[in-house]
Amino acid sequence: MEKYSENFIKEILAAEKIELIGRQDAVFAKFSDIVAADRDSISFCKYRDERGQRLLEATHAAVVVCPRGVVLPKREDILFVVVDNPRLCFARLAAAANPDKSEHKIHKTAVIGENCQIGRVSIGAYAVIGDNVFLGDGSIIFPNVVIDDNVVIGRGSVIKSHTTIGQKGFGFEFDKDGIPFAIPHIGSVVIGDNVEIGAHNTIARGALKNTIVSDYVKTDDHVHIAHNVRVGKRTVITACAEISGSVAIGDDCHLGPNCSIMNGIALGDRALVGLGAVVIRAVPDDAVVAGNPARIIKKNEQ
Repeated sequence: MEKYSENFIKEILAAEKIELIGRQDAVFAKFSDIVAADRDSISFCKYRDERGQRLLEATHAAVVVCPRGVVLPKREDILFVVVDNPRLCFARLAAAANPDKSEHKIHKTAVIGENCQIGRVSIGAYAVIGDNVFLGDGSIIFPNVVIDDNVVIGRGSVIKSHTTIGQKGFGFEFDKDGIPFAIPHIGSVVIGDNVEIGAHNTIARGALKNTIVSDYVKTDDHVHIAHNVRVGKRTVITACAEISGSVAIGDDCHLGPNCSIMNGIALGDRALVGLGAVVIRAVPDDAVVAGNPARIIKKNEQ
């Protein structure tokens, strides 16, 4: 079991403003929850209040990444790594100690269409890639993903299992007899760089223009993104969110679990949609909305 020391922490967090307090010769080999941690572990504490103090007093971890401002206990058996964002710093340390060792290869059962441009990527078992698809370098397609014709996926993006991207959206018009007639969907889906799409997502292709998922967007499992939607950069969409057709979502937004966005609605930059909210009106920049129907409960200052 490889062990890591203070030098490893300094190297990985060189870009961060860190302060090391306590046992300078501490070493660790495991990344653990602060409650379950043992003397071989590093953990993190995100609380600055009394909860943080209690956790730091009780933990058995060898190293704890903790927030600036928390009152540290007088313990010489722990190395405290004091930072501004402990969860982020802990994640960076864990990623450095556990690098992605997956090979860039295409599984023999994957089906690849014609005229595709495929970079140095990984494609899992039984994935289906349509015609004229572009996959950028470093992207990972998990098993059982379906990517339809003409979809573009940028560099370093991850598509998890059982997700379907680029199939026809839900759009009908009714004739004089009330019979629904399917609207042709001749657009596609364009996904940017460093995007992560969760398992069991559906992203529909556009009707006349493309559905857009911009750089660094992250979606949880069971998310639906309908036709013509545009999702801005760095937006996070959590489990079971439903985004109806032609919705425009700004940059740096956060959509809570089980929320629903009515078709054609615009969400401004840095909007936050609460758990289970039903959004039927436009949401301005920096607004927090919640409820059914959703209403503004707070405006965050920039």
